[in-house]
Amino acid sequence: MVDDDFDSLKNEMIFEAVKKAVKRDPTNWAQGMEGLGFMWVDDDNGQEELEERSAKPENARQKVLVGYFEGDIERSESILKAFMDEKNSEKPNYALIRRYFKHGNNRLKELLLFGLESSPTDVGLLNDIGFFHSHHNMLGTVISVFSRACKEEADLDKFGEIALLFHSETDPDGYDALHELGTWFDSRSPKKKVIDEIKRSLESASEQIEF
Repeated sequence: MVDDDFDSLKNEMIFEAVKKAVKRDPTNWAQGMEGLGFMWVDDDNGQEELEERSAKPENARQKVLVGYFEGDIERSESILKAFMDEKNSEKPNYALIRRYFKHGNNRLKELLLFGLESSPTDVGLLNDIGFFHSHHNMLGTVISVFSRACKEEADLDKFGEIALLFHSETDPDGYDALHELGTWFDSRSPKKKVIDEIKRSLESASEQIEF
């Protein structure tokens, strides 16, 4: 699993490095990252926010979603399908959808949880919940949905992906998801072995980053 998920673990190394740099010096964390060999490039300049403010629905599906987010349409399976179809389309209107994430739209949150009720291990929806949480803290909800996903997912590769994502989404809040997951299974459980392997990989990656 470690070999197959090398890219994910490499990204996790970067995540851990950023997190430690921020904790070490919250004011000048970017300089700390430069000391690790990263180059800080600020290529946003408010462009993302400008795009979000000016974003308009460009087709019927997007108009339906905006109608739902604004409270004009009731939640339904068809709304959830429209949301999933928009995300998976060739040219999704990222700026439009992102605006509702960043504004903490409660109807968007309800739609994500509605989707996870029927598909609790859907990695895309779990990612969306994590992104929502990054802008509007809802740690308890994140722990609840990820815990359910880890309990119900039987495929070990996907379980490992969800467990690592669970760790990434909650570790900045001080929640040790991997430790908690490790208490659920005995030493003979395949899931326990996956969790232990993730821990070892993260510890090894962290040791390679010197501060």
